[in-house]
Amino acid sequence: MAGTIHYLAPVDNASGKIFGKKQKWVAVRRKIGKRQRGCSVTGERVAPVTTGEINQRQKFSAVSKATLARLKNAEFVAADMAAFAAQSKYSTLRGYVFSQEWEAYGE
Repeated sequence: MAGTIHYLAPVDNASGKIFGKKQKWVAVRRKIGKRQRGCSVTGERVAPVTTGEINQRQKFSAVSKATLARLKNAEFVAADMAAFAAQSKYSTLRGYVFSQEWEAYGE
């Protein structure tokens, strides 16, 4: 099923079911940085969870916890804020610290 959804000019973010209660396809438009998201599917998962997905979930969980701990640690805050101010890739300090922890994971 292919198609295009056209949004009215004042709508920046929109989501919702298109064809009633039984429809599992949802239109979503959210601007995240320079990218825009398009659609999603709701309902129960059909395919089993793979080992790679489990590993990614565990890595994300560990990195999220490490990021929170690093943001609360006074030893790293000043250095992280200075490094964050010197870069332009990440728009939030949390995103910057998360990327640092993601790269350091498993070393």
